Amino acid sequence: MLRSLIASTGGVATALDVGAGDGWMARSLMAAGLLAKCTPVDVTRRKHVVLEPLLYDGERLPFDDLSIELCYAVDAVHHAADPLRMLRDMARVSRRFIILKDHLYESAAGAWVLRILDEIGNRRFSIGSPGHYQRGFAWFDVLRTAGFEARTVIHPARCHAGLLGLTNRLQFVALFERCGIDGSDASH
Repeated sequence: MLRSLIASTGGVATALDVGAGDGWMARSLMAAGLLAKCTPVDVTRRKHVVLEPLLYDGERLPFDDLSIELCYAVDAVHHAADPLRMLRDMARVSRRFIILKDHLYESAAGAWVLRILDEIGNRRFSIGSPGHYQRGFAWFDVLRTAGFEARTVIHPARCHAGLLGLTNRLQFVALFERCGIDGSDASH
């Protein structure tokens, strides 16, 4: 899904993988020719990395305003101490696009399922699971206020098969594009 969304942008020269983990995704997207340059950033370095991440404090991305064409985060925003701050900072740095792959819930049961699966999936990497998931599509309002509109939203996102496929309704992938100052689409 991520590859398809990046391809739909018409080409991206510079990208930032926020919460990149071991850098596998950044390297994979560059190897596929979808991104000319992608910088992985994270708050900690994993023991084994595929592409060395640029470490930062988790508060402010170490890039100038509007300096990157695409900022994306795959299952990372909900790990931030302040997810809304992270989204606003991604919007500050991104000149054109933001892609988010993350989770959402509508009920208390959905939130608990996410907490359990997140803990199971991240414990081996010593990554905390603070449970900062969005209820509904609340994060979309933050990006809209920062000048981005959702261009493509995939929900439920079919990330899992078999029994885990029941959790696909808790997954989404979305491509946001910066709008012009007058409200027009930035690509026109």
